[in-house]
Amino acid sequence: MLKKLPLIIFLISLSQIFKAQNEFITIWQPGLASSPSVTVDAPFQANSNQIWFPGNGENYTIEWEEIGYPLHNGIMTNVTSTNQVLIDFGTSSEDSSSSTYRVKVSNGNGVFRQIKFGTAQLLPAAEMIIPIWQMFGSADKIIEIEQWGDISWISMNSAFTNCLSLQLTATDSPNLKSVTDVSFMFFGTPQFTGAPSMQNWNTSKVTNFSFMFSCLTSTSTIPHQFNSPFIGSWNTSSATDMSYMLAGRAVFNQSVNNWDVSKVTNMAWMFGQCLSFNQRLDNWNTSSLQDMHFMFHMIPVFNQNLNMWNTANVTDMAHVFHGCTSFNQNLNSWNVSNVTRINTFLTDASSYNQSFENWNLASLSDASSMIVNTAIDCNNYSKTLVGWANNPNTANNVNLGSTTPAKYASNIANQRDFLINNKNWIITGDSVGSCFLATSEIKTTKEASIYPNPAKDNIHTEHLDYAEKFRIVDASGRLLKEGKIENEIINVSTLSKGNYILQIVTKDKIQNYKFIKE
Repeated sequence: MLKKLPLIIFLISLSQIFKAQNEFITIWQPGLASSPSVTVDAPFQANSNQIWFPGNGENYTIEWEEIGYPLHNGIMTNVTSTNQVLIDFGTSSEDSSSSTYRVKVSNGNGVFRQIKFGTAQLLPAAEMIIPIWQMFGSADKIIEIEQWGDISWISMNSAFTNCLSLQLTATDSPNLKSVTDVSFMFFGTPQFTGAPSMQNWNTSKVTNFSFMFSCLTSTSTIPHQFNSPFIGSWNTSSATDMSYMLAGRAVFNQSVNNWDVSKVTNMAWMFGQCLSFNQRLDNWNTSSLQDMHFMFHMIPVFNQNLNMWNTANVTDMAHVFHGCTSFNQNLNSWNVSNVTRINTFLTDASSYNQSFENWNLASLSDASSMIVNTAIDCNNYSKTLVGWANNPNTANNVNLGSTTPAKYASNIANQRDFLINNKNWIITGDSVGSCFLATSEIKTTKEASIYPNPAKDNIHTEHLDYAEKFRIVDASGRLLKEGKIENEIINVSTLSKGNYILQIVTKDKIQNYKFIKE
């Protein structure tokens, strides 16, 4: 028996080691005074010797010990909680507000599924979403994630939201195999800096990254610290929502150019107010992108080439480069044919001087203050107005608003007037400048028309070269003839005398012309 004793001791020690590796371990300072304080939605607020632990699971185990005084410890078995459980540490060995405690969570006789410090009601405000929090845990008292263990997490939504003093020191990785949602995971954590172990995280199943690191609406006065280079290697191939992901992280400036964003539809506010961000994004496949409003809002240093981006599905570009005072990249190749909102797009982008003459504004409804207070010179502004006026797909009833201090060439006044008088645009704040566009840069803008009317054998068309086909119908709507316009001529000789409607079919609309057949 004595010979077997060392083996028994070894096996017991080994089992303890394995158990320790399986635990989810966090460090808490229950006496920590923070500003702002966190009010927990619980039967009462925890005192300086207590914490509300925001766990979700059945029959799991919580063990704790005071750091430096391991004999001061406790164990809670068969814990079942949906939102929270109170851990009372009692009087600390030092009876000090600086006392810290190691809290270890394991599956025990059941399963521990999730840690979630709060849940957010998303309040739509002017041009942004504001989360209103219901807090479940003592977010002002947790200070460290020491080990992830083998917990099979079901979600990381709001896992450590508003944890004001949180740091990550764990060298292992969380088991994210079943996780699709990491939204708000580290929201409002100003002191959080990340750790090298983050580069090993398996994020391949995650679809929702929204607000993950955002500090945009944090009320904390603590300077933001997050500038981790360890998230650039993440597998984001399943991602669909990256809105607000890094918004407000004032010092973040790391490469994420290798991310697979091919399925992402929402990047609204993604880097908004990331005051230091200026990294290349030219590897990104943005073919699924629909919403990018406020994406680079108020980043004074951002100036990267994005002209190769696929923006064919984007509908909202409001405030994208608002306040980007260094930005001056050509965007003339962007497909904006589905964009409905582009208001305040480049407002106060004081270095910007490019033309948008190739843009197809077929769907545009709001462009107010789009280019106010930019550096767009007389030549580029004039070419832009000419390009828009000469494009038959340019939308009607668009409010461009103030374009101050833009100036336009005197010889393109007709094109500007065409947008205002024929397209019903609102353009204010600009004035005639000293530049002059070459004749080759100007096309005469004329309304499409047909003649003669009445017609006997042929109808001739003018300025309808963009038409895809024509149709002729009678007063009852009955189709009589259709085809392609050849050499600006439509033969009507076979029609009986009477009144008809000629329909010109373009990519986005049908134009009707009444005519009489003699």
